[in-house]
Amino acid sequence: MQSQSLKDNSKLSRFELAILVLSATVTITLVSASSPLYPYNPWDDANCFFTLGRGIIHGYVPYRDLYEQKGPLLYFIYALAALISEKSFIGSWIAECISASLFAVFSWKTAKLFIDPSKYVIAVMPLFLGIVYTTGMFNFGGNAEELCFPLLTIALYFGFKAIIKGDGLPANKEAMFIGLFTGIVFWIKYTFIGFFAGFCLYILVLTVKRKSFLRLWSLVWRYVAGFLVISIPILIFFAANKAIGSLWEAYFYNNMFLYHSGVKATGLAAIPVVKNIYIPLISIASLAKEYPSYGIMLVFSLISLMFTGKNHRQKTIGLFLITFALSIGVVFTRMVLIYYYGYILAYGFCLVLIPVVKLLNYIEKVSKRNPSFIKGFAAFGLLVIYIFTIIADKNMYLMFKPKDYLAQYRMADTINQTPDAKILTYDVMDAGFYTAAGLMPVNRFYCYLNIELTYPAILEEQNRLIEEGYYDYIITTYFCKAEWDNYELIQEETVFCIDYTGEGFLEGFKLYKKI
Repeated sequence: MQSQSLKDNSKLSRFELAILVLSATVTITLVSASSPLYPYNPWDDANCFFTLGRGIIHGYVPYRDLYEQKGPLLYFIYALAALISEKSFIGSWIAECISASLFAVFSWKTAKLFIDPSKYVIAVMPLFLGIVYTTGMFNFGGNAEELCFPLLTIALYFGFKAIIKGDGLPANKEAMFIGLFTGIVFWIKYTFIGFFAGFCLYILVLTVKRKSFLRLWSLVWRYVAGFLVISIPILIFFAANKAIGSLWEAYFYNNMFLYHSGVKATGLAAIPVVKNIYIPLISIASLAKEYPSYGIMLVFSLISLMFTGKNHRQKTIGLFLITFALSIGVVFTRMVLIYYYGYILAYGFCLVLIPVVKLLNYIEKVSKRNPSFIKGFAAFGLLVIYIFTIIADKNMYLMFKPKDYLAQYRMADTINQTPDAKILTYDVMDAGFYTAAGLMPVNRFYCYLNIELTYPAILEEQNRLIEEGYYDYIITTYFCKAEWDNYELIQEETVFCIDYTGEGFLEGFKLYKKI
């Protein structure tokens, strides 16, 4: 069967595109600590990525010179952000706005595949984005999940469009884009590729069932070509810097065999095969309990599949469920549950728009006697709920605060009294101390990571250098019990924070100076 040129009835008007991009940009600006409305993004994960990005533009090679655990493409994205501003997260904010805009655009296009919305129903999109980006999993902004799930939404749109407007198979150009997205996601965090594995399995089953082997080959080589467009430059970079071994060790081997491997599975989680179903399901249930808005969106996403139309419901359900099942099956494989892992599943939240748009269309239809009043009332109501959603976001406490509100900048004032100071964050992740002080790490293992117990090289190097008096300053957590004969405590700082659960607490840091 030859490739079809699919007519895209979900094409957006300029008005729709402007509303979607504006809604995404305003939402990210209000809720992400990377935005200009905030003094700084204090999240340790984002700062680890940013330090790696800053390192790249200063000639450091990820993994070889600075050790971290995510994929190299994430660090290259943060390197671009550092080129925009090395002292702030403005570049990250721009990347987040672009990512959220893509999610908004293709969520709306997905809804339009199944229902023709009235012109002003698009007013629901700010509220939709507000709900998606104010869940506690978002934290302060800038994590890998946030940047990746919009790409999954685009791929899902391609799949649904092929089912509704074509023969069930994506067009050749779209197959190449899906391969491109697979490459991007694989080199940011390879545990996200479960979605694409499900998508490819769906295509394989469909083409084999039809015996369309030439069509399958046409899609396969374009998909692989898209993947290689991303992969080859990355591999060339590491090969040119003689760091392929470091890439393999840090990004693949250590993540697969050492990360959280110290936690022993018990009960059903210890039974082969059963654990592959039990752990993902119990993880999703735990996240839904912790974040009710996330749980509600997840449930409604599944329910919304029933509104995709009788003629193609079976295929749309099949495509979504197989990508969803493999997504959670690859992401949730360990007993230790990291709270933001589930955020990658937000790609399917676009389905919630289908019944919502149908409902708003119906309300407008039955209100012909006074349509202007109904439209205005509905728009006002959506706006009010959106405002309350944003105000309730946990990051609001940090908005418009001065930089010296944060311990990072207060300690930076002390550190900068020593020219070209050598510093280390010990027993604590990099929460922005290097960036606040305008310094770069001076050794490969520059901060605490969740792999220290199973990868002793980190602490061994740090302790050896501390004993030698290599650092001018050591920053550690308030609860660190380490004491050093050649360093003295000179400063303690506390700052009020709200964590990913929405609970407030005092975070404390200690600064040691070499005697």
